[in-house]
Order: sequence, then structure tokens, then C-alpha cells
Amino acid sequence: MRTTLYILISLFAVLFCRAQELSSDYRGMIYVKENCVEQQGDNLLLDLEIDLSGLPVGRYQSLALVPMLRDGRDSLMLQPIVVNGANKQKMYERTLAFKGKTVADDGAYLVIKNKPTQLREIAYRKEIPFQPWMKGAELVLVGQLKDYDGITQQVYMNVLTDNLIF
Repeated sequence: MRTTLYILISLFAVLFCRAQELSSDYRGMIYVKENCVEQQGDNLLLDLEIDLSGLPVGRYQSLALVPMLRDGRDSLMLQPIVVNGANKQKMYERTLAFKGKTVADDGAYLVIKNKPTQLREIAYRKEIPFQPWMKGAELVLVGQLKDYDGITQQVYMNVLTDNLIF
């Protein structure tokens, strides 16, 4: 009887750990809608809607979502959207109060506090100088999960568009 109970508990623990591992890769929690990606004169206009829902960002962690254009050896990482856990957000707010927005944001497009129960739509609009290699580039969303000290723990990549043709 005890052996059966131990086997069931072990089996449950194994299944539970796997489910937790799969939920930490952010699939199905970030949706990107491309409103417009086009060349306007000497600039590339990038207009995205990014929907975030229920991201499991830890209290001491931050998740940087970085849109990136890449084609072979050429790449351009754009300003990230940073989602902070509760304690990491408090650290950000202290830095903002004492050192100012430029230092606190560290080049981010937007810094927000993680609220797993809230659906968020973020309008990401960027105009960048167009370069010839961008015509065949792909648009990639890179997720960088960082710890309290800002050291990258995991990197996730999601190709949004294979080939930008205007």
C-alpha cells in the first residue's frame, strides 16, 4: 500500500515539474501584431501592437522584450520593452527617483511592472534609418530573462516575419 502511494506521489511530482518548465518559456503569453512595416523615404517605419497576458516574471526578475531585425551577419536590436517583477520594479523606481529617467530606463522603450492578471496592449512605434540589408531582413522578438543584478539567465527567440519586402 505504501509503495503504491510513493509511486503515485513521485509520478505526480515528475508531471508537475514538467508543466512548470513548459510554462516558463512564455509561449501563448506574448502576441505581436504587425500593423505596419514599411519603408518611408530614408526611414523604416515599424508599427507593432504587443499584447502581454499573464507573464510569470519572478519578483526579483525582469524580462526584456527586444524587437530585432536581422539578415545574415547584419542585425539591429531596437529598444526593449522591460517587464519588471515586484521587487525589481521597486529598485527601478528608486533609481528613477535618485538618478533620473535616463539612467533608470537604460535605453528602454518602456518599463512596466508585471501584473500577471492584467492584459496589456503596448503600441511599439519606431522609425529607424533604412539600410539596404533591411529589405530582406526578418523581424525577431528576443526575450531576455534577467536576475536581480541584471545578468541574463535565459534567452528566448521568436521569428515574427521571415522576409521584410516593401
